Amino acid sequence: MGYAHNFCHPPYVQTESECQGKKMRLAYPNGLYWENDTSGGNRHIGQFISNAVALGHEVWTWPGDQHPASRRLPVTKIGRLMAIRRMNAIYVRIENSPPGPSRWAIAPYRQLIGSPVIVWEFNVVPEFGRILGRSEADIERAIHGFRHYGRGCDLAICVSHALAEYVRDNLGIKRVLTVPNGSDPDLFRPDVPPVRRVQRNTDQLNVVWIGSADLEWHNFDLLREAAQLLWDRGLGRCVAFHIIGEGFRLMRDMSPNVNYYGSEDYSALPRWLAAMDVGLCLYRPGPADYSSPLKLFDYMASGLAVVGTFQPQLSEVFDQLGQCDLLVPPNDPEALADVLLRLAWNRDFVRSQGNAGRQIVIDLYNWRRAVRDTFHEIESILEQRR
Repeated sequence: MGYAHNFCHPPYVQTESECQGKKMRLAYPNGLYWENDTSGGNRHIGQFISNAVALGHEVWTWPGDQHPASRRLPVTKIGRLMAIRRMNAIYVRIENSPPGPSRWAIAPYRQLIGSPVIVWEFNVVPEFGRILGRSEADIERAIHGFRHYGRGCDLAICVSHALAEYVRDNLGIKRVLTVPNGSDPDLFRPDVPPVRRVQRNTDQLNVVWIGSADLEWHNFDLLREAAQLLWDRGLGRCVAFHIIGEGFRLMRDMSPNVNYYGSEDYSALPRWLAAMDVGLCLYRPGPADYSSPLKLFDYMASGLAVVGTFQPQLSEVFDQLGQCDLLVPPNDPEALADVLLRLAWNRDFVRSQGNAGRQIVIDLYNWRRAVRDTFHEIESILEQRR
């Protein structure tokens, strides 16, 4: 399957309005970054820092594991405090429980650090702790902590509308901005050289899933059962499944049309996706309903058609693309198998869906837009204080 080169997005150049915006100093105390870590959180942190710096801002992180584009906060407590007092904003990444820097939002820490804008970036709800094996008591303590420290949070950045509603209604943070995740269309492109490991021909639809298999919100039962149905019908050679990630221990229970390659460096993923036709986003109902799947946008940037389960952000994006017929119920492997067969038999449709998805990443769902929107809101708060 080939793609025209004119779908590639040119290198990003700052617009005049972006260059004229206020340049800020931002402390990102828990913005730890590891070059070879392929987790979604690590990718998000790396893209946030690199795009913020590209816009002319300064990002300061803890000394140690840090992004090469960030600046290092002093090691000593006094030196660090003095540096933080010069910041325009404190940006804290929030997972399922309040991290240490979240306490800076209220007294006595708030008085010590001066008057920076306190920004929390929410990626999951506290109930995500169940996926990690946390107790209900732990989850309740996390919710209480968010409500307690959240009294001093000036802005909550949420990766989905569902998460924004949860943060506003359940945690009591008043100023909330939805900033969906995205991809880098300069890195993920349909015209990069594909890996040689994957056989490519018009008689076989290559379907990929990428991620961490040890997170139980992923619906691998749906994938396994759909693959088995296709194999039992004698159609296993029409649709080949390819799994890239870590923590996958159930290959012995998969039909022969499922291939597993282990984890890969993030920089190598564009070549894998260039060998594929369709990307899968399969979730179980629950905490995943509040997420903004990174794989969705990387698939689309690579020009893949995407098939997913009904999940709020997937449904929103698919509705924008007019592709809601590619969503299936989370407990219906026959529906998934039927959709994949329909795609296998209509490659022109697959290409048109993939091209439409890539275009919306170029226009909207990219990291440049996400970071630009975030800093615009911080600047708006600073302007209101003047």
